[in-house]
Amino acid sequence: MSRYMKYSYITRVIALFLTILLLMSGCGSSHDENDNKYRVYYTDTDYTMLQSEEKVISEDIQGTLISLLSSRPSSAGSEAPISGDVNLTGRRMQDGTLILDFSEDYKKLGKTEEVLIRAAIVETLIQCPEVDYLRFTVDGKELTDSAGNPVGAMSGDSFITNTGEELNSYARANVTLYFTDVTGTGLKRYDEDIVYTSNMSMEKLVVETLINGPAAVNEPDAYPTISPDAKLLSVTVKDRIAYVNFDEAVREKPYSVQEEVVLYSVVDSLVSLPGIDKVQISVEGSTEGVFLDHMKLDELYERSDEMNI
Repeated sequence: MSRYMKYSYITRVIALFLTILLLMSGCGSSHDENDNKYRVYYTDTDYTMLQSEEKVISEDIQGTLISLLSSRPSSAGSEAPISGDVNLTGRRMQDGTLILDFSEDYKKLGKTEEVLIRAAIVETLIQCPEVDYLRFTVDGKELTDSAGNPVGAMSGDSFITNTGEELNSYARANVTLYFTDVTGTGLKRYDEDIVYTSNMSMEKLVVETLINGPAAVNEPDAYPTISPDAKLLSVTVKDRIAYVNFDEAVREKPYSVQEEVVLYSVVDSLVSLPGIDKVQISVEGSTEGVFLDHMKLDELYERSDEMNI
């Protein structure tokens, strides 16, 4: 091989090697940039929904996110969740749980305002790689709900979300739900403020919350009416009739609950929504036969005050 041919060959090898390095470098930087994107959640100024901004953070993710939660958002109409009466006095990690301690002023927050602020903080900080759960304390003591029960560890699943769809914005809604008591023979009404993804229909929100049970709304004296294993396959509204389709697991009672209690917890909760007068329930798409024991699936059910405790 001549000197020229050797030189040409070596030049081509070096050029190929440099090209590979450049390609690898370009892919790496693009991947890293995507990995460093985080979404910071804020409330709107009226405390009716959550808004968010995307940020690129390359180091001290937890500290930077907390700093952003405490800073004025760039978007007009947004409010930083850690501001005003929400004064963060300390934070520490314990076995994958981030514990945030707030001053006594935190207790001045209204119920709906507090839930929305808490959702913004949790949804933001749960993105930290080292954080599996969050717990709130106030002056060193566990945060409690309106009934005095500890809120406990929270994750993104602690707030009603529309799984399977992109979660960009959250909203707050007041819904009427019917759960039972310890006897399982009647229904009790609860008016609850719930934070949820704004692309979820209200009728779906109501049924999903009933499936999640009273724990989702922090009502200690309420008991579930629907098996937590039940799946809502679909819910649609047409001509003021809500058509609710469950899977077969809905026939598994969570404990000793009368059939009427299970059915009317769904009916009365949905009829409380504007635009719904009647409800028809199906199981696996079928309206043949009975719901559990004797209540026919092919009937349209209206609100029944006889079940109220």
